Amino acid sequence: MTNVMSRRGVLVSLAAVTGGILASELRAAPPKETGLSSEGLLVGRPGFQPRSIMPLPHAELPGFLSRAQLEVHHAEYERDVENLKATEKALSEGNAGRYAELRRAQVTSANAVLLHEFYFSGLAPEKVEMPRSLVPHMNEHMGDLASWREDFTRCAMAAKAWAALVYDPYDDRWHNAVMDGDAEGVWVGANPLVVCDVAEHAYAKDHPRREDYIAKFCDHIDWNEVAKRYKAVDRM
Repeated sequence: MTNVMSRRGVLVSLAAVTGGILASELRAAPPKETGLSSEGLLVGRPGFQPRSIMPLPHAELPGFLSRAQLEVHHAEYERDVENLKATEKALSEGNAGRYAELRRAQVTSANAVLLHEFYFSGLAPEKVEMPRSLVPHMNEHMGDLASWREDFTRCAMAAKAWAALVYDPYDDRWHNAVMDGDAEGVWVGANPLVVCDVAEHAYAKDHPRREDYIAKFCDHIDWNEVAKRYKAVDRM
């Protein structure tokens, strides 16, 4: 009997060992995903980071969104928060058989929560003039406000879920983006500046036509909030 193992035998042994390692890794609990409450771009605000529910900044927006409409929409957001917490709890408990499903659900619900918070906190009860400090950036990246609004409206009419003005620090540019779902059309690495929910639950009680809702939305953007968001993420 020879003491030299055949090449075929070596490959079979390696495959068995590798398969055993992969199987054990799939059974292992995922790492703890925790952060510090004193850090993050949204530090000090209720909502995404501590996985709490952000209250509506405005109970109603006269001439734009009624109390009933905002309450219905906020209830959708509350469900997203609970879905996110439930998904992350299930992940922390192992649930190896549902791992892929839970990871996908985590991304979807996390995006939904964060986008809703950007949406609600970016609305103003009255028209807000763009701060002078923001005007040169708008002109540099998007043209004047009127041309940006025209293109953003086209995005909001085309999108199935969200339209957003984002800042990408990798190319140092602003971009209008279309999202067809909470996890569809994400601009990787970009930071939301303006977020518009175009799903019917956001406007149908008050506006039968989406175009009327979008026109009102553009008149109720809190440009002071947009300036704060940009200042927090501008790579300069």
